[in-house]
Amino acid sequence: MQVKCIDVFKMLLLTNDDGVYSPGLVSQAKALRKVADINVVAPRGAQSSSGMSITFHRPVSISEIKQGWYEATAVTGTPSDCVFVSVHKLFKRKKIDMIVSGINLGENVSMQSFFSSGTVSAAMSGSIIGIKSIAFSKEIPQDHPHLYEKDFTIASWWSAKIVSFLIKNGFPPGVDLLNVNYPLNVSKNTELKLTSMASEVFEDYVVGRRDPRGNRYFWLAGNKKVVPAKNTDAHVTLNEGKISITPISIHSIQLQASESVHKHLSPLLGGS
Repeated sequence: MQVKCIDVFKMLLLTNDDGVYSPGLVSQAKALRKVADINVVAPRGAQSSSGMSITFHRPVSISEIKQGWYEATAVTGTPSDCVFVSVHKLFKRKKIDMIVSGINLGENVSMQSFFSSGTVSAAMSGSIIGIKSIAFSKEIPQDHPHLYEKDFTIASWWSAKIVSFLIKNGFPPGVDLLNVNYPLNVSKNTELKLTSMASEVFEDYVVGRRDPRGNRYFWLAGNKKVVPAKNTDAHVTLNEGKISITPISIHSIQLQASESVHKHLSPLLGGS
């Protein structure tokens, strides 16, 4: 379902992994509709940590929702499903100029989050098929019984400013995806900083228990590390309280078959 704005520059697809009613998504939709023509297509319910999972084992259904100014399409699937359905069916005859994902309820910093987050993976799904994409996430309080649209107002203001800049100036050369993380206490004066991804921010652990019938089951969890490496997305967002912008190139994820790689693997390759 389309959300109109007065001055239409580009058509953006807006999605997330926290669900179509997430306050971060609704707040961002309100801000972005002032700078672009947006279409909101998001999971019907929470799909956190779903990564780039695609639903092939069952059908997905869609439904249109409308609450005041807010209109969206809810999908009974993952964030990547939302991108897949939008590109290949809902807007097949239109051109999606950019995929915007978030604002995610919680930061998505480090490679651990980058490859597991549904919000980031939705943007990655777009990048892989050639659509420039950007993911937005925000650090939230550890004890957050309730979050509201107003809690994301300043972050959404920044999102609109960043997206507007990209609409007018394009993405940097060689960059397919931007991963943006807002600190807990973001303001209109918060500094932006280019970063690289931290390797990890969680120390993972598994808790084993038994149910009333004696069967074993496990809880997978992780604790945040206290001090991530400097100049990484984790350190800048969580320790410095600045806005982290991490540029990603799909093509640089795989190394070129350089001479040194050929030499190292020559016994395996048979000297080819």
